[in-house]
Amino acid sequence: MGLLRAWLVICLCWTASVPAWGQYYPDHPDVQKLVNAGMKFLRSAENQRVLQYPIGEPILVGYTVLKVTGDLEDPLVVRGLRVAQQFANSLENRRARGEKVMYEASIAAVLLASADANKYREELGKVLYFLQAVQKPHGGFGYLDKPTGDTSQVQYVMLALWTMDQVGIAVPVEMVERTINYLRATMDPSGGWGYQGKLGNGRLVPQDGVTKSLATAGAGSLIIGADILGLFGKRRRLGEEDDGVPPAFVRVDLLDKQNRKRVELTKADIEGPLNLALQYHQRNRGFTGAYWYYYWRYSQERFESFVEIVNNRQEKSPAWYNEGVIDLARKQNDKGGWGADVLTSEAVNTAFAILFLIRSTQKAIGKIDEGLAFGGYGLPQDVSNVKLMGNRIVNEAEMSVQNLLEMLEKQEAAGIEVSLVPEHLQLSEDPQQRKQQVARLSRLLISGDYLARRVAARLLGRTDDISVAPDLIYALTDPDPVVPKLAEESLRLLSRKLLVRHFSSGPPTDSQRSEAEAFWKAWYLGLQPDYVFIDRTP
Repeated sequence: MGLLRAWLVICLCWTASVPAWGQYYPDHPDVQKLVNAGMKFLRSAENQRVLQYPIGEPILVGYTVLKVTGDLEDPLVVRGLRVAQQFANSLENRRARGEKVMYEASIAAVLLASADANKYREELGKVLYFLQAVQKPHGGFGYLDKPTGDTSQVQYVMLALWTMDQVGIAVPVEMVERTINYLRATMDPSGGWGYQGKLGNGRLVPQDGVTKSLATAGAGSLIIGADILGLFGKRRRLGEEDDGVPPAFVRVDLLDKQNRKRVELTKADIEGPLNLALQYHQRNRGFTGAYWYYYWRYSQERFESFVEIVNNRQEKSPAWYNEGVIDLARKQNDKGGWGADVLTSEAVNTAFAILFLIRSTQKAIGKIDEGLAFGGYGLPQDVSNVKLMGNRIVNEAEMSVQNLLEMLEKQEAAGIEVSLVPEHLQLSEDPQQRKQQVARLSRLLISGDYLARRVAARLLGRTDDISVAPDLIYALTDPDPVVPKLAEESLRLLSRKLLVRHFSSGPPTDSQRSEAEAFWKAWYLGLQPDYVFIDRTP
């Protein structure tokens, strides 16, 4: 049975057991109450008094708060970034030690990359160099003083590598391939993983300490590594900037100038192990054990989110999430947190629970375009929409860009609202035609029709063309209450500064327009120092 078909059968069987009243999702009011109470606990004076883990805890809490609020100025985010930055710098010359160093390095990279990969490029490079230096000869990661790999630590390293790869930092292909081969070699015959991996030498051998938590960590790491290598094909992300890092402009100086090694592994190399892992999770649905429950919940959310990449399908309210919400609601204490156990602090457990509830990994991945063929290529789902434009075959979405531009340019935009512009609308793939469409959209930003300006401001963020930034910066001062917000949304997509926001929910004020204009001008001049901004009037 194929990988996708096998997992869909599993999902259908699982979904049938979920009660109708348990249809939850991150924005559900009941889920928001749980998250808000957890956030209140993380901010409480009691929680701030003592840190059980002085490095990992503030970084994890900072990352959690950032994922919930998107606020880089939040005190807990500022604290987490400061600790992460200091720790990353301590990795130089291998000064950082301790049994938690792999977790600390990994979560530091995740926070720094999520906050601002440009600003923290140097620190991210130090983390990546450190991880390369401490990778075991067999490809795993683990305690520095032990030769064995640790499945738990491997999953956090893979998450860090994936996050860095998403923001344009070139992760060495051979490094990821070695880890995937380590995971294949240390898989238990049951489809799970143990604690300290025992190499199978070409065959699966029984592992020690196989648990649901470690099986989730191993399977998630396998899929994450495969996604870094592109074994599931090219993905296209859709939707708002909060859905994750879009395929937009990346500063050239973030990228490794050396050519990356060609990927040797194929999808066929992981399909067998992954099928076996999915079968393990079908047989062992619930958590077992006295410790690491909240740690497992976050691992589960990460694993399931990457399974959605494999299946090219996302569910709003999957069964496993509903069950987790109900269970976490039962376990939340009167303070709003999730209690400490023998091995983990209450703050860490609370952070893990919140990251599960908000579907943090799915947010980082972004919306998956389910209309794409597997691997990201192929004809549209409805081939009746395929048309001929010149000597090229195009689909209805691409054709409609031409129609929309003509309508807007003729000032026939009455009734067109930017919220009704289809999410799948895309510019031409032909470089010459695409360039012309971008130029036409830029000109529409000074149109006398506010609806035309709104649509243009929205679509320019999908061009992946950094040269349109000055036009969008100009649009930040547009008198219309919507155009400046759409223009900044597009600038965030192009720059990858996804958390920058100068406009509140109400109409933009003059001071907000000025602050946004000054910020984005400074950003663009950092890329193009010789550019001269001039005042323009419609």
